[in-house]
Parts: sequence; C-alpha cells; structure tokens
Amino acid sequence: MKPRDVFMLALRILLLTAGMFVMALGIADVTLAGLGTTPISTVPLVTAEILGITFGEATFFVNCFFVLGQILLLRRGYQFINLLQIPLVFVFGFFIDLGMEIFSSIEPSQLWQSWAMSLSGNLLLAVGVFASIKSRTLVQPGEGIVMAVSIVTRKSFASLKIANDVSLVAIAAAAGWFVLGRFVGIGLGTLVSAVMVGLMIKGINALYRLIVPKKTTRVVMSVDTEKN
Repeated sequence: MKPRDVFMLALRILLLTAGMFVMALGIADVTLAGLGTTPISTVPLVTAEILGITFGEATFFVNCFFVLGQILLLRRGYQFINLLQIPLVFVFGFFIDLGMEIFSSIEPSQLWQSWAMSLSGNLLLAVGVFASIKSRTLVQPGEGIVMAVSIVTRKSFASLKIANDVSLVAIAAAAGWFVLGRFVGIGLGTLVSAVMVGLMIKGINALYRLIVPKKTTRVVMSVDTEKN
C-alpha cells in the first residue's frame, strides 16, 4: 500500500472507532434513562440480566451469534474479512460498559429528565452510526446479519431492518418474562428510539450533504446502509 493509502485507512479506522464510542455512549444514555433501551440492545440487556454479566459482555456474546448467522446464510459468499467484526464488537462492548460507568452517576428524578436523557442518547447513537457508515470499513454484526438476509432473500434492507428490530424486542420480552418474570429494558423509550434514530440519521446525512459534496461510498458487503 502507498503511504497515502495507509494514512487514509488509518483515518477511516479512527472514524470507525470514534463512531463506535459515540454509539456506545448513546446506548448507555438511552438505557440509563429508564424508559427502555434501543431495539437492537434489548436482547443483550436481558441476556446480561439473566447471566449476571455486564451489558458490554452480553453485547459481545450476542453479536458473535450474529456473525455466525452471517456465515451460515452467505456460506461461500461470506467475505472472511468480516470476521474482523468479532474484535470490532469486543471493543464496542468495552465502550458500552465504559458508557454505562460514565452515565451511572446521572439519576433522573423526573420524567422530563428521563426523556431528555433518552432523546440525547438517541442523538448520540445517530451521530455514531453515521460516523461508522462514513468510515467505509466494517459494519456492526447486528447490521451485518440484516445485510446477509437481504442478500439471500433479495428483499429491502430497510424493511428487513424493521423486522429484525421487532423480532429482537419480541425475543427480549419473551426471555425476560419467562426467565425473570418481568420485562427488561423495554418501554416507550424503545419505540421512540426505533423511530427517532433513523430520522436523526437522515437529518444528519442531509446536513452533511449540504456541507460536503456527494461522493460514492461502499461497504464490505455491497448493500445500501444509509439508514439505521
């Protein structure tokens, strides 16, 4: 690789890392608001409660299954560079635990404070997702499994993303109810997050296109990811 290529790759990895950190802060902020975590985090959160591990550890554990799912779905079409998603999500899990520690001292005592935390967390999550996409490197396993299903079924990524989020919330609700006797991390904030993050990403993308000339982007798996 030429020195310039190495430099650009380093910048993209730095942008990906920064994006993951901001995403993790957003997830922690939304979760600790007490109104319900983000849809894709519902299964890791209930898993953490059931197994007695940290939120970040459960996130890593669950996402390893998403990586396995991609391999089983794509088979020979699976690009093994995507195995880098495993160390990627390990770092992401660490960032989530760090975010939970950072926001743990904030205890909202009124409903408006909880909503302020939840909405600010959604904004952080949207910014982080946008930065990760713009890094043009790897996608999170949770997005990767949806891409894999989209490739195999030839159905819209956006539609499958919605179905995936709904399925994860349903699985988390069932696991929490039957194992713990209660719902964990599921509430009105979960629904709001499912809607708001996507809208915020679109808004950030529109603002970005006003400032920066439009460029053609690509990801490891060639599926449109300009969404949440």
